[in-house]
Amino acid sequence: MVYYYRADLSRSIKTGYPKAAAIKSVSELHEYFDNNKDTYQFHVGYYGEANMADEVFSAKPRFDDGFFREKFLLFVILEEGSGSVRHRVEAALPENGLLSVNIDRIIPEIGTADMSWWHIVLELEKTLADMDVAIVISDEPPAG
Repeated sequence: MVYYYRADLSRSIKTGYPKAAAIKSVSELHEYFDNNKDTYQFHVGYYGEANMADEVFSAKPRFDDGFFREKFLLFVILEEGSGSVRHRVEAALPENGLLSVNIDRIIPEIGTADMSWWHIVLELEKTLADMDVAIVISDEPPAG
């Protein structure tokens, strides 16, 4: 499964995007939230979309100890120059000793001028959890 959450910045930070974070346990999930809740707006749902706080970090977690026995979460964090850009994960597979995550950027013909930050959340098999991650982003031209 793949989930897409817009979680814009709450404060300015200087860091390189894209980046990835492997979450292998409930405690790591809580730690990620605690370490990043002042940076990203996890509680905001944009344009009627679900928010990451309710869907991923909630008190009734979908991702419990049972989940983490067999799977892990990979967070891919992206920065976009327009809130209109969307994404589609094409593949997340081992390739040349790396976990290669291939993402299409879906760019509309006309977009908004707001910056946006995205957390793409992938449920993956635990056997891939310790691999280094290579994020490969391709631009998909506007439909039309």
